[in-house]
Amino acid sequence: MLASCATAQPGKSNSTPSLKKKEQRLLAEAQSALDLGKFLEARTQLDKLIAGNSNLSRLYYLRSLTFKGTGDFSSAIKDVKAGMANTANGDAKAYRELGELYGKNGQFVEAVTALKAYATSAYVASKSTRKAKAEALLAKAQAAKDLAANPVPFAPVPVPGNINTPENMEYFPSLSPNGRSMILTRRVNGEQEDFYLSEKLDDETWATPKPLDGVNTAFNEGAQSITADGNYLVFTACDRPDGVGSCDLYYSERNEQGNWTKARNLGPEVNTRDYEAQPSISADGALLFFASRRPGGLGGADIYLCGRLPSGKWSRPVNLGATVNTKGNEQYPFWAPDGTTLYFTSNEHPGLGGDDLFRSEVSPENKWLEPINLGYPINTTADETNLFVALNGSTAYFSKGARNPETGKIDVDIYQFELPERLRPAPSTYVKATVTDAQTGRPLVATIRLRSLDQTAPPTSRQTGKSGSFLAVLPAGKDYAFTVDLAGYLFYSDRFSLAEGLRQEGPYSLEIALQPIQEETPIASSRAEADGAIAFRNVLFSSGSAELLPVSGDELDRLVELLNKVPEYAVEIVGHTDDVGEDEANLLLSQQRAESVKSYLKAQGVAAERITTRGDGETSPIAANDTEEGRARNRRTTFRLVE
Repeated sequence: MLASCATAQPGKSNSTPSLKKKEQRLLAEAQSALDLGKFLEARTQLDKLIAGNSNLSRLYYLRSLTFKGTGDFSSAIKDVKAGMANTANGDAKAYRELGELYGKNGQFVEAVTALKAYATSAYVASKSTRKAKAEALLAKAQAAKDLAANPVPFAPVPVPGNINTPENMEYFPSLSPNGRSMILTRRVNGEQEDFYLSEKLDDETWATPKPLDGVNTAFNEGAQSITADGNYLVFTACDRPDGVGSCDLYYSERNEQGNWTKARNLGPEVNTRDYEAQPSISADGALLFFASRRPGGLGGADIYLCGRLPSGKWSRPVNLGATVNTKGNEQYPFWAPDGTTLYFTSNEHPGLGGDDLFRSEVSPENKWLEPINLGYPINTTADETNLFVALNGSTAYFSKGARNPETGKIDVDIYQFELPERLRPAPSTYVKATVTDAQTGRPLVATIRLRSLDQTAPPTSRQTGKSGSFLAVLPAGKDYAFTVDLAGYLFYSDRFSLAEGLRQEGPYSLEIALQPIQEETPIASSRAEADGAIAFRNVLFSSGSAELLPVSGDELDRLVELLNKVPEYAVEIVGHTDDVGEDEANLLLSQQRAESVKSYLKAQGVAAERITTRGDGETSPIAANDTEEGRARNRRTTFRLVE
């Protein structure tokens, strides 16, 4: 505030020494109240002074700060103009204050005009560093003007139900993949921050939130982020006895009983003696984005990234670099479920003032693309923060504060809105599976492997919990191979086709009963065809060719493991096609594909005499050939163990 006041000082002929002693005391009291943020008290005293000294510009400048402090920018603008009018030779520095106030008030055209006057003044021209700063201010104002001239669709509404309250602040929403559960941060009594959990009711409104037992403490629990399976929560906490710095990142895990473990500090690998906050964990729990003010950054707060190691600990964080981070503050990262899109706030990238929301992506070459401002009126002259985008890619949630113009007090609530299409991440769905023993029905701790068929990323490998459950997010735009393995059981494989977008309304829900491998009956499966053969789900070939695609190795390697466990058995490989094309050509292609599988198995050490092949062409369909889905099911390769 004192800096702002100093930028708008009147000339000597129009200064406050002309005030009487009583008025000088009143001015000192007004300045003291202003320094303490007591804007209404300061304004009352300045009103009295201006009533008797309407020609003193400094009084108007000071009173403008009281209006600015309570968010009444229109009144602040009037007072700056009045101060300028009472300055005989004008005041270049007042144009800067006027331009910034116009910007805060959403008058972007006027802001550009005022800042042009400041940038071209003799005062600015007299010093090169001053000129550079003035030109930077003008460039920001011009960017805000351009953004405001091209608004994006935006219709935010408070989340329906009982989440928002008038007496507390609610912010930092995180939703479950099905969109039916929300964890949020609530500030109670203006001080205490805790986590709350709300469930969506049948009427699509949110129930009254309940405290998140097991995580909340007498300390503040701030920004949080949770994995898609709901089992790993990472959050910000400040000034705890076990803290590394001022604010640190902590984590809590949900145990088999569904309870949260005592929160633990992420440790010095992640936290420093400075400030770490606002985490965003990837859906699979493998990546962690957060904001930090640690030394070595590019500005005030920068965004960092670390990866989770096989031990469960986190790698040393790396700065996202100069494309995302600037000399200003980059904060509030949100890593979208599509695994390529990052949302964050910045007060330095071209925006509308304060902290604006931006969007960046990781290119196929693993480079960050230039951030895009989400646009006006999603971004305003105020601060926009903590964006969360649901799994569908279109529904966004964020927190927004409304200031009481009289008291300056801000109430923060959670809102939702439809994200404009060009700003959306790719939509995603999820697969939820339960793995059990096919004979006993008991849950199994099995290994789940998931990888995109284009192999642009390495496969993820995780285990189900003791309950046999598993959940993973599947971004649209790719096809995925899915396998389940457990020693002593026949492997399970599946494929999720999302390359052409989401093709079904809901998520994939699987009940997987693994068949134990027994000597007398080494293989049996509910997925077997009439002759006992099982179709590979991810043994794939180039179109119209018998050339195996690289992804096929994952599933064929599991067949190799199975054959090694039952050396007394041989395997029959059969190729099948749909009915498109000539019968003879299809028969030949199916035989060639079976032979390609045989060649792969031989290369992995399976004896040739244990492998027989056959091509059935289009003669053994398992679905009608009148739809693409049916034809895709018929284009398959099967295996069957034989004595």
